Amino acid sequence: MLIAVFFLMNSCHQEKDNNYFYEINKELSQANQNRTKISAIHRRELEKYQRTQELKYLLSSKLSENYLITDEKSKKVSLIYELLRINDNENDFITAFCKLSLALEFESTSPKLGLQFLNEAIRIEERSENRVLLPHIYHAKGRWYYQHQNYTLAKIYFYKALKTFKKEDKLYLASMYNNFALCDNQMNDTDSAIKQTWKGLEILENKKDLTSEEMLFIYKMKGNLGYFYYSKKDYTNAEKYLTQEFDFYRYSENFEDQSVRNAGELLEIYINTHQKNKEEDFVNYLLTIEPKIKNTEMRIFLCEILQKHFADTNDLKELKSIADKLVTLNKTSNQETLDDLDNVSDILNGYIIKNINQEYDHKIETQERSSALLIILVILMSGVFVKSIFDLRRKGKSEKAVLEGLKNTLETNNVNLEKDILDKQQKIKNLHLNLHFKMETEKALLENLKKMRRKKNVNGGETVRDLFFQMSNLVKIDGKNDEFMYESSAENKEFMRILADKFPHLTEKELKLCIYLRLNLSSKEISALKNIRPGSVRVYKTKIKAKMGLEKEEFLHNFLNSIK
Repeated sequence: MLIAVFFLMNSCHQEKDNNYFYEINKELSQANQNRTKISAIHRRELEKYQRTQELKYLLSSKLSENYLITDEKSKKVSLIYELLRINDNENDFITAFCKLSLALEFESTSPKLGLQFLNEAIRIEERSENRVLLPHIYHAKGRWYYQHQNYTLAKIYFYKALKTFKKEDKLYLASMYNNFALCDNQMNDTDSAIKQTWKGLEILENKKDLTSEEMLFIYKMKGNLGYFYYSKKDYTNAEKYLTQEFDFYRYSENFEDQSVRNAGELLEIYINTHQKNKEEDFVNYLLTIEPKIKNTEMRIFLCEILQKHFADTNDLKELKSIADKLVTLNKTSNQETLDDLDNVSDILNGYIIKNINQEYDHKIETQERSSALLIILVILMSGVFVKSIFDLRRKGKSEKAVLEGLKNTLETNNVNLEKDILDKQQKIKNLHLNLHFKMETEKALLENLKKMRRKKNVNGGETVRDLFFQMSNLVKIDGKNDEFMYESSAENKEFMRILADKFPHLTEKELKLCIYLRLNLSSKEISALKNIRPGSVRVYKTKIKAKMGLEKEEFLHNFLNSIK
């Protein structure tokens, strides 16, 4: 009872803490990457922990600290692992949040590990009440399948996310339609991709008071729309939407990386539509922003676009310059990948070693406690053992007398039981003899009846006397058989009751026949007792076995005798 109460209290406490973390996470998300607001939340939660020493506030402070780290991957991963260790699977929200965060961190460097974290997070969130992280996890898993070119499964998880997001989550709902479009495009269904993109655009364009993040995503979808029209060689619409995206990035601060996302397609449109002035202006802009781009992969992407352009225009000087840059950038990219893998490996190894040390310390502490408990238990058991010896000696004499009495009683009961068994066996033997005699008498009776029918000149009085004598014998035999059956009527009734409970489909007639079948009487003997044909007995026997689920080769007699 106490354990149940403790479990209930602990469950309620855990659910309350999960709700608290959910509210903190919501507050951090609404801060919209504003470091000042996030830092204030972090300080507030840390002060609560320092004041109360409650684990809940330590976890919430670590959760908010996670939002402050954006660029340092190794530091971020270390913090997430520390958060996991402190939580120790106590609060489902924290565990699921950490698993999702690790999946996102490892999705490029260790995809299989990332998928493992996603699956673990899904298992936790699907059994949760709030499920606030579940649509984001579905979204992440859909993206994982998209990156691994399994577009059918990707769409399944994007659809799950779409159905799990709330109606007010306009940005995420629009994002799912954008993801459907990307999958359809990869599956060569460009028309569907365009239609899905327009659905996403309608969701956000009909919303009032757009946030900067929502506005950014609108132009990102317009860029996708331009790319889809470009795939259909609809250069007018392609240029229209690609230019809208490009201008948004060009005239906004810190969006140099995004501005080159569809640069190759836009440049090719200018070439195909013979817009020489736009082509030259665009190339000059790309050359201007190339040094400003921070992401190495994006710089490589931009240089490859310029390399192709200068190769097509036979500008050997610029082509050589860009080729030299690409060599340097590729070396830098390879080194960054190696460093990233080393960092991930170091983080994981450090975490594993730290866990091993903690487990070792915990095992030593547990062993010490177990040893102390074992010593106390040995002392207590020794005392109990000594007391038991004295008690046994004291009770030995009286118990010996009791055992002798029980022994004598058992011996007497065994003798009586053996006698009862012999009596039963004799009665069953007599029953078989009576049945045999009954069948012989019935045969003689039938023979006399046949004689009377065949012969015309028959001594009627003598024949009637013979028939009367034979009928009397049959009545006597039935009486003796009934005596045996009545002697065990209580036992038979109990047997029939048990049988009816086990096999409710048996009829009353079938239950009664089971009493004779239990005695191992033949069909001929039962037919003589019940005044039915032997063939009918065999039919009943087959039906009874079928209702009891017995195989054809199983013995009904043995089965009935096994029922207690």
